[in-house]
Amino acid sequence: MKTQNNIPINPNITITMKPQTHNYTRMKTNDPSGSARHFHLQLATARHALRSTMLLLFCLLAGTFAARAGSPPVVANVTAVQNAPTDPHPKYVHIYYDISDPDSTSVSVNFLVSQDSGATWTVPAKTFISAEGAFGPNVVVSSTPRTYDLFWDAGTDWDGNYTTHCRVRVLANDENLMLIPAGTYTRGNSSGDADITDAPVFPVYVSAFYMDSTLVTGGKWNFVVQTYASTHGYTFNGSGGATYFKAANHPVQGVDWYDAVKWCNARSEMEGLIPAYYIDAGCTVVYKTGQVAPFAKAGVNGFRLPTEAEWEKAARGGLSGKRFPLGDTISEDQANYTGDTSLTGNANIHYDLGPNGYNAAWHNGTTPFTSQVGSFAPNGYGLYDMAGNADEWCWDVYDPAAYVAGQTDPQGPSSGDSRVVRGGEWNDFANHARCADRSNNQLPNSAGGFGFRCVRGL
Repeated sequence: MKTQNNIPINPNITITMKPQTHNYTRMKTNDPSGSARHFHLQLATARHALRSTMLLLFCLLAGTFAARAGSPPVVANVTAVQNAPTDPHPKYVHIYYDISDPDSTSVSVNFLVSQDSGATWTVPAKTFISAEGAFGPNVVVSSTPRTYDLFWDAGTDWDGNYTTHCRVRVLANDENLMLIPAGTYTRGNSSGDADITDAPVFPVYVSAFYMDSTLVTGGKWNFVVQTYASTHGYTFNGSGGATYFKAANHPVQGVDWYDAVKWCNARSEMEGLIPAYYIDAGCTVVYKTGQVAPFAKAGVNGFRLPTEAEWEKAARGGLSGKRFPLGDTISEDQANYTGDTSLTGNANIHYDLGPNGYNAAWHNGTTPFTSQVGSFAPNGYGLYDMAGNADEWCWDVYDPAAYVAGQTDPQGPSSGDSRVVRGGEWNDFANHARCADRSNNQLPNSAGGFGFRCVRGL
C-alpha cells in the first residue's frame, strides 16, 4: 500500500475525550424476544485546537426505549486517532471505547461521522474493521465495562477529504436496531434484468434511520398485542396477524397492511414514543382500529413501516448495483427462498445458484417453511432476511412510475389501494428476492407470506 496520505493528519496528536454524561432512562420491559429498551446519551467534547488531525471523536449516543424502569447501555472512555503516515494503513482511524450493560448480553453499536462539528452526519462512513466484533448487531456486553477497539477505513470511505471539524457519533442500543446512514444511493434495476420494468435507475437521497435487524417475530408480535395493545383500544383484522407464525423466533406472517401499521403504533405507545399514524389530517387521533388509510405524522420518534426508498437502501447494505443484498447471485445457503436455477437476468446470467426447490434446511413437512430469524448472514448494514423468509410491507402506495430523478426521502403517492411489498418469501423464487424487484398487493390482502419490520428516526 502507498504511504502517501491524501487526508492531512498530525500523527503526534491523540484525542481523548472525557464524556459529560446525561442519563435518560425510560422504562424497561421484560420482553421475551430479548429486547431491552432505553435511551442513554453521553457527550464527549474535545477542546483541542487541531491543525491537521482528521478526526475528533466527541459525541456518543446509546439508545432504545421501553415501559418499566431499567438501565441503558453505558459507553465511556472514547478515544480516536488516525494512524501515522508510516503505518501500513495510514488512512485508518483507530477508535476505542468502553461499554457495559447490566441488563443485556449483547447490543447494537453503530457510527455516524460529521464534517461540520455535528450540524449534519453525512460522511459516508461504512467501512469498519474489527477482529473482536466491536460494531454491528451483536456486540457482547456485561455489567463489567469492556474495552473494544476497531478501525474506520477513512481512505476507502472518504479519500481526499480534510476537515478540522470532524466528529463521530457512536450509537449503541439494546433493541437490535441497526443504523442506516444518510446519503444518496442508486435505486432501481442496475443489473438490467429484462423482467423488471418499473424500476428505472436513479440516485435517491435518504435520511438516516434505524431499522429492526430482523423481521418482526411471532413472539414480539404477541408480546406487544397481549401486553399492551389488547388493553389499550387496539383491534386487529386478520387471524394470521395474531397466530400465523411457526415459532416465537420465526417471522410473523399473514399480516395485512393495516394490522402492521396499527402494531407499529401499539409498539410505539408501549415504549413511550410518539405514534406515527393517525386517522385525522391534524394527527391528533391515533390509528388503533378498523381499516382506514392513515395519515403519517412527520418527524416523530415512533415506529413505522419503511418507505420503499428506505427499504431498498437498507436491503442493499451499502453495495451498489447488485441484484441481491449480498451480491449478484444468491443461493439457499444465503437466504430462505424456493430455488429455480433456470432463472436468468441480464445477458442470460443464471443468478440463482440453488439448489432447486424449498430450502432443505427449513423444509420440515409443516408449513409455513419460514426460518428462524437471523439464520443467514446479514448484509452490510447488519440486517437479516432482506431477501426471502417473509415478504415485507412498505408504507408506499404502489406506482409503476414512482421512480424519477432528484428525489429526497420519497414517500410514494398520496392515495391508492395497493401497497408495496418487498423482499420475497420462503415460497417465492429468487426473482422476488432481488433488491430492485417491486411487488404490490391490493388492500386488505393478508396473504400467507406477508410480514414486516419496523423503522424509526434517530
